[in-house]
Amino acid sequence: MVDLRQTVSDHLGGLESLVAKIPGYKGYKEKEIRRQADNLLRQHLAALFAEQLTKAEDVAGQMLTGPGIAHLDDMGKGNTRLQTLIDKIKTAAQGYAGFFDAVKVKEDQLDELYEFDSAVLYQVDEISDALDQVQAALDSGETGKLASSVRRYVKTVTDASAAFDKRRDTMMGII
Repeated sequence: MVDLRQTVSDHLGGLESLVAKIPGYKGYKEKEIRRQADNLLRQHLAALFAEQLTKAEDVAGQMLTGPGIAHLDDMGKGNTRLQTLIDKIKTAAQGYAGFFDAVKVKEDQLDELYEFDSAVLYQVDEISDALDQVQAALDSGETGKLASSVRRYVKTVTDASAAFDKRRDTMMGII
């Protein structure tokens, strides 16, 4: 995966490079770059999870007929949790206090948040895989396999949400 911190830094303009020579500004700008990278990563995460939600809603729509209807409530529970996770990601604190704020966040703490958010990317693949298993169970008509696949989907979404909640705990340790 591309490190967005470097991408943001590489796109600094000439004026920003010149201003970076002002004493004290360079550290501020580095924090700003880290904050922007974290924000870009979280927006990317939210979009990826939104794609999974669309996929999950399609699967849930297929469950309206046949044996899948018995598991529709659980599928809906997983979808609601996934939407809540998307909302949490979009509105998560950025982990940065401004240039003149009393609370100062150090670069290594911002890097820790970025690495944390980056690790959440792997949860997208796990949710996708769980949804693929639900779809396969629907296609095969195996009700036992469908029940276990839906439970796995709900658990995977719940675990992803819990993992992202740890970010808030990390933020509380920083601020």
